Amino acid sequence: MTNEEDDPGTTWNERARAAKPEWLSPRMVWRAISSVMPKDAIISSDIGNNCAIGNAYPTFEEGRKYLAPGLFGPCGYGLPAVVGAKIGCPDTPVIGFSGDGAFGIAVTELTAIGRDEWPAVTMIVFRNYQWGAEKRNSTLWFDDNFVGTELDENVNYSALAEACGLKGVQARTMDEVSSSLSQALVDQAAGKTTLIEILINQELGDPFRRDAMKNPVKVAGISKNDMRPQKGA
Repeated sequence: MTNEEDDPGTTWNERARAAKPEWLSPRMVWRAISSVMPKDAIISSDIGNNCAIGNAYPTFEEGRKYLAPGLFGPCGYGLPAVVGAKIGCPDTPVIGFSGDGAFGIAVTELTAIGRDEWPAVTMIVFRNYQWGAEKRNSTLWFDDNFVGTELDENVNYSALAEACGLKGVQARTMDEVSSSLSQALVDQAAGKTTLIEILINQELGDPFRRDAMKNPVKVAGISKNDMRPQKGA
């Protein structure tokens, strides 16, 4: 599977592919990452649509290798989690993953982790210029429409990493993704932190809770008359 399917009544993924036909899909990126990711790596994930798609790709031969935010919604978890993993396991390669929306919550950490006393890490940002999980919910609930989900295309996270004294790289092809990640892991072992900003199209995978993506319906046997006023605190 290379592309995401649209739900009946929606056409967003079809439109996203048509808008940027030369851009990578999320699954193409994950295949390129998986091809070079070390077996012993510790990875962290974040909330968001691209990280949810990625759950299907990494495999692990040992426990305690995957740091995930779970269903608690800690937006921006990917970067601080992978830094903590490297502090705890300094001899193990670590890779953090975030979408560009979630990464924006933790981006100020770049100003700190380049200092000499901090260990080197590798951070991957999926750059599709949108809050993907929120857009997915909106298109399902509101007849293929969305609002308030687009991010500023003039912001360059790899350049921001460079400004913070780190190494910043942009990748646009599968070969660039795999080669950038391979080099970043070499640099990590040598004490250099790298942020890889991967430009991808705006396809959207399944929502976190498909069973929750339904319009409200009347529940049999319940009436407003059954409701009682609640006492204040």
